[in-house]
Amino acid sequence: MKILKTIIFVLLMSAYSTLGWANTEKIDYKAKYVEKQKVNNDTIGIIAGVINYVCPKLVSKSTKICKVKDPVGSAVGFQKQLLGKGDIDDLDDISDKELKAALKKRKILHKEGAMQFYDAVEQFKMHYPERKLATDFAAKKKWRQAFQHEEMAWQFLVKCASRGIFAKKMVDGE
Repeated sequence: MKILKTIIFVLLMSAYSTLGWANTEKIDYKAKYVEKQKVNNDTIGIIAGVINYVCPKLVSKSTKICKVKDPVGSAVGFQKQLLGKGDIDDLDDISDKELKAALKKRKILHKEGAMQFYDAVEQFKMHYPERKLATDFAAKKKWRQAFQHEEMAWQFLVKCASRGIFAKKMVDGE
């Protein structure tokens, strides 16, 4: 038993140093935070381009929802148009025939793309509270927490971008 404990101890210590668990080097979280902010801002710019491309292919032009200068407003406007006076669960609870009729009445042009785009917008909305927390922590010079929340915001932006790209492929027939 003593040999087993010794072997485990040696393996753990080896992993501790080999995997960097013993790294006592100071991490510059302020720099990581600032870098992640830039990445997030650039990602939002890309998402805006996807919104401007996809939105006009999802709703009839007569709705006047899609505005190139306000992609976030376009995305939220699309969601309101899609949902009407209900919520997403209302659309999930109806038959495919009823869904097609509801979407036609709401001037939604592509069912599958619309659902992907809706989800993309939901993911985008979730990045806002994380960025607010990041900014709050940065104001207090708590750089590690600021970076972590900015990183979490990025996770939501990546999910948004992924769903947006799926929506684009769907409306393009890919």
